[in-house]
Amino acid sequence: MHPLEKKLLPLINKEVKNYFVAFSGGVDSTTLLDCADKIIKSFAGLNLTALHINHNYSDSSDLWKKHCIDFCKKRDIEILTFDLDLTKIKGASLENQLRKMRYKIFEENLKEGDRIFFGHHLDDNVETLFLRLFRGTGLKGARSIPFRRSLGKGELVRPFLDISKKEIEKFAKERSLEFVSDHSNEDILFDRNFVRKEILPLVEKRWPKYNHNLNKFILNANDSYEIVFKQIKQDFILVSSNKKNEIVLSKLTNFSKNKQKNIIIYWIDSLGFNIPNSKVLKEIVDKFVFASKDKDPSFIWGSKDKAGSVCLKIKKDRLIAISIA
Repeated sequence: MHPLEKKLLPLINKEVKNYFVAFSGGVDSTTLLDCADKIIKSFAGLNLTALHINHNYSDSSDLWKKHCIDFCKKRDIEILTFDLDLTKIKGASLENQLRKMRYKIFEENLKEGDRIFFGHHLDDNVETLFLRLFRGTGLKGARSIPFRRSLGKGELVRPFLDISKKEIEKFAKERSLEFVSDHSNEDILFDRNFVRKEILPLVEKRWPKYNHNLNKFILNANDSYEIVFKQIKQDFILVSSNKKNEIVLSKLTNFSKNKQKNIIIYWIDSLGFNIPNSKVLKEIVDKFVFASKDKDPSFIWGSKDKAGSVCLKIKKDRLIAISIA
């Protein structure tokens, strides 16, 4: 059995009946689908379905969709396709909006206990780390892309997260797999493409094993974050009230400012709102929490047309978070 196929073996068992692969038709998802098909067919009673999302942003989108359908037909793999309506995109960047639309479709197709595989790999993980570091990320962001997490009623898993792009391309070549190429991945106007095309090749020349070494850093960041997260959770319990969107202000200010920031991040994230950046957090703990309670003070980040935007209010001894979107 090939090492890439072995990555999937421990993730497939008879307790999970339905498996999905997010299938774009590119080399990563094609390799993943090929491996998943072979492993799943070795078990009786398990179902595999490819999910293809046609973004309709490229002149080649319909050709990619047809390629995916034909690929699955030849291998007797069930495939579901979905076409995105770009006229519904407003406000935020195209990339972020498309991502939200994709994940909504994935969630809607996962029933209780289902599992979906994504083709993200080691190079994707390292690129994400670089992008977040350039934006001033903290320890949580340094964890980069998670190996597995819940998605709707099911679970999302990335089996190739410690496998390099070169290994995936080698597998595809050895198996003579046909796949499509998205030329927009060459456009260095996009930050991720700039990191991939301009920065990382220079890094690789100097440090050939940089991606595997940075992966060790990501794993260490995950371990460190788990320790910090447990402490933050315990701290949050001490300031929480009987309402999810309220915390006790006097108990919050008993903590150091750094701990206050971590508690606020944990709280806002648990509510599903957008986490405030470092500048906003500093403003909250330095000034807003001490604002006069007689004037119904409020603090807003974001805007009404941006999902997850928040208004903080102070009433009596309560700090209250309210969605304004």
